[in-house]
Formats: sequence, C-alpha cells, structure tokens
Amino acid sequence: MALTMRILGWSSVGLRCPDHEMNCCLREDEPAPITLIQMPNGTGKTTTLDLLRAAFSGSARGVEWDQEKVMEYRKRDSQSNSGRFDLRLLLNEKRVTISMNFDFVAGRVVYKTTRGRGQMDGFDPPSEFLRYMQESFVNFFVFNGELAEHLLDRRSTNAESVVSALFQINNLETLARHVEKYWDKYVEGVSAKEEKGLNRRKNRLADLRTRLGFLEKARDGLLDKKNRLGKELEKWEQKYSTEIQKSSERGESLKRSEDKVTELDREVGTAASALLDSFREPQALSVRFAEKMYELKTGLDRVKLPESAAREFFEELALEPECVCGRPIDEETREVIRKRAKMYLGSEDVSLLNTIKTAIEESVGLSRGEPENRLNAGLAALTETNNTLRDAQNELDALKAEVEQADPKVQEASEFIRKHKLDLESINDDLDRFDSKDDNLGDDQTFGIGIIKRRISDQERLVAEATKTIELRAKRDALVQILRVARTSATKQIAAEICGEANSTIERLLPYNKLRIARIDKCLVLQDQAGGSVGETLSIGYAFLSTLFNRAEHQLPFVVDSPAGAIDLSVRPRIGELVPKLSKQFVAFTISSERDKFLEGLRRTTKGVQYVTLFRKGPKEVQARAKASGSFEETADGILVRGEKFFQDFQVDEEG
Repeated sequence: MALTMRILGWSSVGLRCPDHEMNCCLREDEPAPITLIQMPNGTGKTTTLDLLRAAFSGSARGVEWDQEKVMEYRKRDSQSNSGRFDLRLLLNEKRVTISMNFDFVAGRVVYKTTRGRGQMDGFDPPSEFLRYMQESFVNFFVFNGELAEHLLDRRSTNAESVVSALFQINNLETLARHVEKYWDKYVEGVSAKEEKGLNRRKNRLADLRTRLGFLEKARDGLLDKKNRLGKELEKWEQKYSTEIQKSSERGESLKRSEDKVTELDREVGTAASALLDSFREPQALSVRFAEKMYELKTGLDRVKLPESAAREFFEELALEPECVCGRPIDEETREVIRKRAKMYLGSEDVSLLNTIKTAIEESVGLSRGEPENRLNAGLAALTETNNTLRDAQNELDALKAEVEQADPKVQEASEFIRKHKLDLESINDDLDRFDSKDDNLGDDQTFGIGIIKRRISDQERLVAEATKTIELRAKRDALVQILRVARTSATKQIAAEICGEANSTIERLLPYNKLRIARIDKCLVLQDQAGGSVGETLSIGYAFLSTLFNRAEHQLPFVVDSPAGAIDLSVRPRIGELVPKLSKQFVAFTISSERDKFLEGLRRTTKGVQYVTLFRKGPKEVQARAKASGSFEETADGILVRGEKFFQDFQVDEEG
C-alpha cells in the first residue's frame, strides 16, 4: 500500500528559536505544495530543523540526547523550566501529532503521540510509517548542505540503505529471516531416536547463535562508538585548526610544516611502493640471478629453441591426403608423421619460450648489473627521503608543542585530539578480534565472527542429520540464498537506474561540469573524482533525491535548509525549476540573500507557493512594516508574517 506523509505545521514554545506557530497549509488539511520560510541568521533556523528531525524520528530518546544537549535548546536568558515542540502531520489522510516536552530541570525530553484513539505516552506513529521515521532515513527528507556532503562519504551516510528502504527491498531480507525461523521451529518439534544426542546438538546450536548475537552486538556497539569518536575528533581537529589560524603568522608556519610532512610522506609511500615491485624481480636482488637468467636465454638460442615449426603443424599434416612435397600420404607414412610430431614443442610451449626470452632480453639484455644497481640506488634515495621526513616530523612536533604552550585553548584541543586518537586505537584493536581466524579456541573464547558462523553452519548440518531434515534444510538454504541474491540484484539494478536518471538531471543543472555519479556503494561514488564544490555537491544531492523520491510510490515531504545558498547564480533558476519536482510538499528555510534567481525559476514552474517570514523581535522599523502588512502573528519574542511582498522586501540577514 502506498503511504502518504504531509506536514500540516508545527509550533515551538520556550525553546531557543522564537516562539511561533507554523502553518504549512493553504486550507485546512491541505498543505501548500511549496512553503518558503525566511529566517535571518541567528533566528534559530538550525534549531528548528534539528527539532523537526527529532520529532520525525524520536531520536531525542537516544543516548546522544544527554542532559547537556537537552539544555542547549533552552531559550536564551529564560527562567522557564520547560519547553515544547509539536509537529502536526497528515499520515494517509489521518492527523498525527508528535509532541516533544522539554524538562530542563531533569535534562530530558518526553514524547507524546496524539492519533486515532487519543494521546499516548512515547513516540508512537502508525507502524506502517516507522521504517521511514528512523533517524538514518529522516535525514534524507529533512535535508541540508551537510547531508549533501555526507552523501559522498561512506563513513557518514548509507545512500544504499535508503534505496532499499524506499523501494521495500528490505522485505526480501525480512522474508529470508522468516524462512530461517520456520526451519528452527520445525526442528524443535521433531524427535530423533537418539534424543540425548539431538538435544546436545540443538543446545550447542542455540549457544552458538547466542554467541554470534553477542559478538555482532558488541562489534556494532564498537563501530557506533568509533563513528561517534571519529566525528568528535573531526570537531576537535577543526577547533585546533581554528585556534591556530587566529594567529596568521603561527598558523602559516604550522601549515607550511604540515604541507612539507604530507608531501614527504607521499614521496616515501610512492618510492616504497615502487621498490616493493622491484623486490618481486629476482634480477634486481642480485647480479647472480641476472647472470643465470641470461645464461638460460643464450642456452635456448644456442640449441635453437623454440623451433620454427610446432607440433600442431605435423599433426595437421598427417590428416592431409598429400605431403607438402606433393607425394601421397599412406597410412604407414601418417603413423610415422604422428610419432615424430611428439619430438616437437606445441604452440603454447613455443609461445611461452618466446615470451621468456623476450622478458629476459628486456630485463638484463644490456647489463646484468643494472637492475641491482637501480634497486640499491632506489633504497638509498628512500632512506634519504625517510630521514628528511623524520626531521620534518620532528620540526612539526616541536612547532606544535610551542604553539600549544603559548595558547591554552590550542593545548586543550590538542589534549582532546590525543585522547580521542588513543581511544580510537583501542577500539580498532578490539574490533580486530572479531576478524580473528584462530579456530583452536572453544565457542565461548572465540571472537572471530566468521568462525562462529561456520560452526553454526556445521552444527545446523548435524542437527539436520539427527532430525532427518537435511532435505528441508537444503530447501531452506536454497530459498534464503535466492531471496538474498534477489535483494542484492534488485538493489544494484534500481541503484543503476537511479544513477542514470540522476546524471541526466545533473547534466541539466550543471551542463558545463563533468560531475557524474558512477555508482551507489553505500555512498554516492562520483566518476573519476572524489567530490566537488559545495554548490556542486548540493546539486548532486538534489538530483539524486529528486530521482529517488519521484520513482517511489510513497509520498514524503522534503524539507531543505538553504536550498540555493551555495549554488552559483547561473544554476539557481534551474534548481528553482527542479524543486517542485522533488516531492508533493516542499518546505525550505532561506535567508534573504538566497532569493536572487532562485525564486525566478520556482515561480516559473509552480503555483501555490506560501511565503512566510519569521524573525526575532528587535528591529523597530521592520516590526512596524510587519504589523502594517495585515497578515502577521506576534509572540513574546517573535513575529511571523505571511505574504510574498513582505518576503521579497525583507532584508535583515543576521540577528544577535
């Protein structure tokens, strides 16, 4: 069944953004196709987007929303101990409200859900929408420039997973798991002549599955921790860099030193890789190898190998009625030709000997000592470059130590970076255990996930033998494999089609750029390059998501932060024309500097655009014009105005 999700509006009270009531509808329960919300920098645009994501996904229940994070949403200079954010949705034409109640005393968020039979505690949207209201999926339709960059980074997002979820390909994996559970249930109800032996095998199988679940959960927990630490490390490294750049002279010196180390490290890597290839050539390791190889070649020349004629020539001749000299060939002659053909090399042998002789001539034909001399020279050059790298690294370390001692903020950032790197090393060491190939330990001491999976497969076979269900197990394995192959194949085929259509859109948006999506491999992989500019990356994100959402039967809203901010003016009209095609409901947060050219393309292709301007109380002249507009709503700290004229004339780009 096709699912339809629409945003009716939301409200915020007592939080970091101005108190406001946002209505996304032209008429009751009829959302506008496009709602443009203009909010100056400093008004709480980012806060509102974060609240929308948390309301859609229930993510404020997670461990990442600790007391410190919750307190960040408290209104500035407010004495109130509570706040509230309500998101009003239309899910399959039925009203649903997700409420987030902020308790700033306890430092937590409590969810309430209103639908159907009334209000319920917790985050409880209709079950059929749950898979689209997960944090990882919500980020794809509550979209910002940062996510556009993440679409090109496999560490930060999984574009492949959203393809699977949106096109319900994951149902194939769910079906495969149900097939496996059916077999387990069937085996439980089958008795065997040797009940004791069967129970022992079943118990070990259950223990192995428990062990596998424990190991996979532990591994996934470490991977999540590694991901969080990695992001935290990036923040501190950025902070470290920012603090250093405050002193231009100090920052430039450090940058020069880091660039030097990076360049030398690259040179060492390139040289070492080239030398490693040389080590595979015996003639480079010792002149004696080269001499013996050349002796082999001259020996072959001396005995005139390979011959000019190959065995196949004589075998084919024995089939002819006449010899090459014109005499008839009788049976006795044929037999002699066949016997003597064995004295000659076959064509494959001839080709191999010629290849060997050519390779030897190219390698050591001019000088037997040259390959060894070249390798020794390379080793000497690598040693010298490595010494230079060590000196440059020591110089960089000394410069960093000097900078850290001079600035407490830099020192603080450096200490956090060192600590996080040590923590990451420890996590990587722990993760290595799960790839262990040691098969000599007992089940409870084995950490290698691959080994445990193999033992489970072996134990399942033993259980099948004991219960005489081998045939059923084989059918189960075949069906599970078919379902999983179908899932992989469907994902690849759909992803390939999406790439093709998205590239057509990219070509329309950026006709003079050569950016193209090569494939979807967790993230979007670009053809022949790692990434593009901020504007190019955002355009790629629009192209991919518009293709994705337009192909799926389900209809979701699309919420965007700064839809045209980083995009060139020449491209903005085309982005404006694309926006109405992204979804049936488009909600965008903008600032005044983004209007130029973007609205021009938007108005050309759609009707029913709702213009909303929200700003914090302060500028008297702007407040007066808002009140004179005739369509405004005022709260304790904010003013919301509806209408295109005020939207176009509004010029406050930043607030305190």
